[in-house]
Order: sequence, then structure tokens, then C-alpha cells
Amino acid sequence: MNMISEVESIGKSVGKKRWEIVLLLTLCYLILYMDRSCMSMAGPSMMNYFHWNASQFGLVSTAFFIGYACTQILGGWLADKFGGGKVVMFGAIWWSVFVFLTPFGATLGLMIVIRIVMGMGEGVSLPAMSTIIAKWVPKKESGLAWGISIMGVSMGIALAMPISAWIIKTWSWQMVFHSFAFLAPIWVIIWWKFGKDKPEDHPSVSKEELQYIRVDDNISENSGKRTILSSKDIFSTPSVWTGALSFFCTNYLFYLFMTWLPTYFVKGRGFAMGTSAIYTMMPYIVATFTYPFGGWLADKAAKKFGDNMGRKLFPLLGMVGAGVMLILGSKASSAISAVALISISNGVLCLTMGGYYSMPMIFSSTNAGKITGLYATFATIGGILAPLLTGIMVDAHGYTSALYLGAGISILGAIILLTSTVRPIVPIAERK
Repeated sequence: MNMISEVESIGKSVGKKRWEIVLLLTLCYLILYMDRSCMSMAGPSMMNYFHWNASQFGLVSTAFFIGYACTQILGGWLADKFGGGKVVMFGAIWWSVFVFLTPFGATLGLMIVIRIVMGMGEGVSLPAMSTIIAKWVPKKESGLAWGISIMGVSMGIALAMPISAWIIKTWSWQMVFHSFAFLAPIWVIIWWKFGKDKPEDHPSVSKEELQYIRVDDNISENSGKRTILSSKDIFSTPSVWTGALSFFCTNYLFYLFMTWLPTYFVKGRGFAMGTSAIYTMMPYIVATFTYPFGGWLADKAAKKFGDNMGRKLFPLLGMVGAGVMLILGSKASSAISAVALISISNGVLCLTMGGYYSMPMIFSSTNAGKITGLYATFATIGGILAPLLTGIMVDAHGYTSALYLGAGISILGAIILLTSTVRPIVPIAERK
């Protein structure tokens, strides 16, 4: 039975409202990443306009992730306490204001401040969406649910590239930010009308679907194994930290692609802006398919091998594969070969995400927001370092060395993940 038919068969038997919620989150991710990644497409124009070198553009790109890192764990805590939807709606309005203000960053310092504050708004969103998924989806479907929702990442980046190029060509780079700023408020209105933080609050959820969603809770209650965890229990678990550190390595390469790929194709490969936009879409078109497929594979592997090996298997394969493909792509002599190999690299990298994002629910479904916040914080550190180190490496040694560094960090992440054990967290008092 394939992935789509499996989802359809489940939906027919107990309802499909949880998948409608997941699709709303997919739309949120799409808009979030359009707003985030339009900076990379506008990068060459902004470098010319402000007379920035590669290191200065890298610093501006990094500034977003500084703010983004500051609110990840806070966003998870607020979502676990008050509800993920409320936190995401607040964050969406916040970041939209500063997307609109980005072109007004007349100096390097002011631009850095604007991007930091924008990042703070987006920073609360990912852990808050984790809380929503944990409330709406049983663990056995968590990989697929995450895979579908984060399809919006690649779709948003892929859409942002040609739309941004068209806006820049037709009007100006400033208009990219002014127009994209109105997308997230539209999503807020849609969620306000159709979304709920948890299925118990949604008037259209059937009793059968609610029981199906709560199957993990029912098992825990019936077996007497329901465990209350403190923050100390969670953050004293070594595997939570090694998983987060491995996720940093994955996202270093992911954010290298997101912030530097358009500029690499223009300045490193000599493509025109329009050609760069088309080529930059390709890795994310591939990722649109590998995101949900990777999540589905994670669920299947967990069923066959258990959560520990199953949730890690495809992240391990994906990170090694991404590093190898990027090295080959950086050495490719023809443009088509380079684009194809880099697209495969990004595709197998994104194959890892469903497995990674389903791990916090295995550690503790009731604390998924906090743990995802930690994962997202480490991922954001990758977002801070990748643009900046890439710019420094480009200025000092060229694009090939910068890509080699990204590939090496991805492979290192696979080695680190081998040391992590994905299983429910045991309270400190019960540990041997």
C-alpha cells in the first residue's frame, strides 16, 4: 500500500480533519519561507545597491537567525502552555511588519536590527506548530504529518525565487518585501476561521477520529505508564542534546542552500538572474516530494525497526548522501550537471526532516514543543553560522571551499546522530 492510499484509507474510516489542520500548517510554512527566503533572491541586487561584499551580505543574512534563535525555546514553552495556534498567529503578524520594513534598513546596522527582530517573530512558529501536530496527530502518523507540513518549506522557497525575480525585474527589489509582507496576515485570518489548537475544540471532529488521535494517551492511561516530566528530566537526557546537535549539522547545509544558492548561481556560475531563479527552484521542487516521502519512510521504518533505529535511519542516509552529492555538484563542469547534483543533494537532505521532527514526540508528546524548540534553536545556530561562514569562505577561498565545508558538516551530523537513542524520556528518579 502506498503512502497516499494509506492516508486515504485511514481518513475514510475515522475522518480526515487532522489532515486538513496539517495542510493549514503546510500553508503557514509556505508563507513563512517565502518571507524568509526572498532576501536570498534579492541578495545580488541588494549587494549592488548597498555596495556590500560577500561577508557583509552574509552578516545581514545571519542577523535574521540571531533573532530566530532567541525565541525558539520560548515559543515552544508558550505553545505547550497557551496553545500553538495563538502563538503562530502572533508571530505571523510580528514578522510581517518587519518584512515590510526591511527595505528601510538604510545602513548596515539598521538592516541587521530589522532582520534580527523579524527573526524573533518567525522563531516562535516552528515549535508552536510542533505542539499543534502533537495534539492533532497520533505518534504512528507523526513522520508523515511533519513531512506533509514541511513541504511548505520547499514550496515556499521554490515559489519565492521566480516571483521575486519577476518583481525585481518589473519593479524593484524593495517591492519584493513590500508585497510578501501581506501573505502571513491572510493566513492568520484563515487559521482564525478554520484552525484549532487541539481536536477537542474543533466542532467538526468526529468522536471516532478524536479516539483515533488520542490512541497513544489511551494506551498510556490503560497501562498506568503516563509519566509527568520536569524540564530537568528533559534537558538532562543526553540523547535530546545529541539529536539537537545532529540537527544543527543538517540545517547548516540547508541554510547554506537557502541563503547562498541564488548568489552562487549568479556569481559563482555566471548565470543571469532569470536563469538563476529557475535553477534555484530545482532543488526545492525535488524537496517538495522528498519531505513527505521521508516522513512516510520514518513512520514505516519505526514500525519495522522500532522508534530508535526507524526514526534515525533515513536521517543518517540522507545526511551522508547530501554531503557526497554536494561535493560532486561543486566539481561538476557543466551547469546542468551541477544543478542536477545539487538538487539531489538538497532532496536527500530534506528526506531527513520527517524523521527528525517526529523524534520530539517520541521523547515526550506532552513536551514536544519544548524539545522541538531546542532542536529548532540548534538548527537556527546553523542558520546563523552558515550564511556568515559561507561569505567568509567565499571571500577567502572561493565557492568550492564553502560548499565542501557544508558537505563535511552534513556528514559529521550523521556520525553524531549515531550516538543518540530515540525513546521515551525516563524521569531522573527512575534512572539507574
